[in-house]
Amino acid sequence: MAIRRYKVTPTVTAGAYSANDVVGARLTFGGLRSGVLQSITITDNAAQAVDYVLVLFESEPTDIADNATFDMADADLDKIIYQDSLASASTRQAFTDNSYHFLYGLTADLWSVGGTVYGFLITTGTPTYAATSDITVTLQVRDFDTVQAFRI
Repeated sequence: MAIRRYKVTPTVTAGAYSANDVVGARLTFGGLRSGVLQSITITDNAAQAVDYVLVLFESEPTDIADNATFDMADADLDKIIYQDSLASASTRQAFTDNSYHFLYGLTADLWSVGGTVYGFLITTGTPTYAATSDITVTLQVRDFDTVQAFRI
């Protein structure tokens, strides 16, 4: 079974964010052409207890800078292929000095126009990160070719 993990560690601000800010600017999941999204994991080395929203696009949306308000261009609305919320109260596991958010058991179809899925991670809280590499976003995807093999 062809299951792949696509990881992005964006450069984030080592400092404070406001609610509805983009975390790490535009995310690029290179090589992700199509498949079934199975899970989303966000690792946080700074252990911030905040909610996130992840929005995925089939083609490259207009960039929004890290730590800027998420104000998507109108022309990018029809490029959205997936969106989900990761609430701190229900999707977060805290450890001593780090944490992660997780959504498992997803079955959303993903596709891209040119072989890359793009995204934005938005915080609805006010995190303060310690280092520019504190966040990693991982998508676990089962290839459509594998899915089709099981559909008869």
